[in-house]
Amino acid sequence: MFQFFLILLVITSLAFPAKAETPSGPDAPTGSFARLLDKLRQHPEIAAYAQRAEASGNYAEGELGLPDPMLEAQVQDYPIGNSSSSGSEEKMIGFKQEIPAFGTRGARSEKGQAESRKNRLLGEYAFASMKAKLIVTLANRQRIGEQEKILDQQAGLFKSERASLKGRISANQAGASQLSLSQADSTEVEIMRAGLMEEKHEAEAMLTNMLGEIPEVSPPPVERAAWDSNPDRTYPVKVAGEDVAMAQKDVDLREAEYGPRFEVRADYGRFNNSDNAVTAMVGVSIPIWAEASQAPRLSGAKAALSSAKFDQDMARRNVIEKLNHLKAQIDTSAKKIELLEHKESLLSASSGAQTREYEAGKAEFVLPLKTRREALSVRYQLAAERAKRIALIADFNHYFVDGETR
Repeated sequence: MFQFFLILLVITSLAFPAKAETPSGPDAPTGSFARLLDKLRQHPEIAAYAQRAEASGNYAEGELGLPDPMLEAQVQDYPIGNSSSSGSEEKMIGFKQEIPAFGTRGARSEKGQAESRKNRLLGEYAFASMKAKLIVTLANRQRIGEQEKILDQQAGLFKSERASLKGRISANQAGASQLSLSQADSTEVEIMRAGLMEEKHEAEAMLTNMLGEIPEVSPPPVERAAWDSNPDRTYPVKVAGEDVAMAQKDVDLREAEYGPRFEVRADYGRFNNSDNAVTAMVGVSIPIWAEASQAPRLSGAKAALSSAKFDQDMARRNVIEKLNHLKAQIDTSAKKIELLEHKESLLSASSGAQTREYEAGKAEFVLPLKTRREALSVRYQLAAERAKRIALIADFNHYFVDGETR
């Protein structure tokens, strides 16, 4: 019987897993991940932002043009009733061009350019968010694979424990209740396996949504971006900055509308006595009703500008709060990983000592099996914590603007 238990112990020792390593360095699948990023840029959400940015830019360019001129044709002084004034009859053809107040077209165009920059920033921010989501999903798939292997090893240890308990029960060294308890504990493995299967299906659905495929690619190595507590290089603050720019251009537009509008008109015609005539006219608007019309609009634009500035300041505060919290979570996760790795090494050493004690007849076979299960549980937590840290770093990094956006 002793040799039987010893053989089982050797088998479980061989099944004890080596420490997993996160892919990094030159062997990391960066090329494959780069291909996924190319596919990610084709996602409808990202493409829609690009089209909105292009549309806003085209609208802004169109604002610089003048209104279309008006072509006119007229015949004047038809005789009515007994009138004999046909000698003053004239036929004219000409055009009329309206000219908006100086500065209004430029202000509208610059407001549209700011909207185009905002849409481009929103597109880049959406891509950064989706890239972070992709990294998190790949990390979770990798974590699920590692945890499934750990559960397989746990199931193997429970099987060895049940075999040991059956032998001890036959030798009147253990009770049937211990076997029932071991069987009950082993069902937890299947419950956890079912949970992992559910997470796996969810991750695959997310990958299909983002990429149109389920790639077999490991997450790339990630490092936390440098954080100097300057929120102005983050997407939310820059997007809010473009809102401020648009509000400022709206103020400029309302101020420019105080200026006069012009109208240029030229006509050429001929009288019925064959005399030719040319007329020219320049008209200018008089801002008599400015206090009733332009002034309220200008006050509203200034209030909107003040509101946009407050919104940007709020965005700065929110970003600082969020990034400081994420940084603390990342640091805490790194500490937890370190502690779990230390605990795993201690359990591994304890398992080795217990194995030697068992071989010397100083310990029961169930004790090293229990220690191995505890070590596998720690490895299960370790896989989850490593994936969590990757997710936190990806979330942290996606806030920062990558490169020049203007």
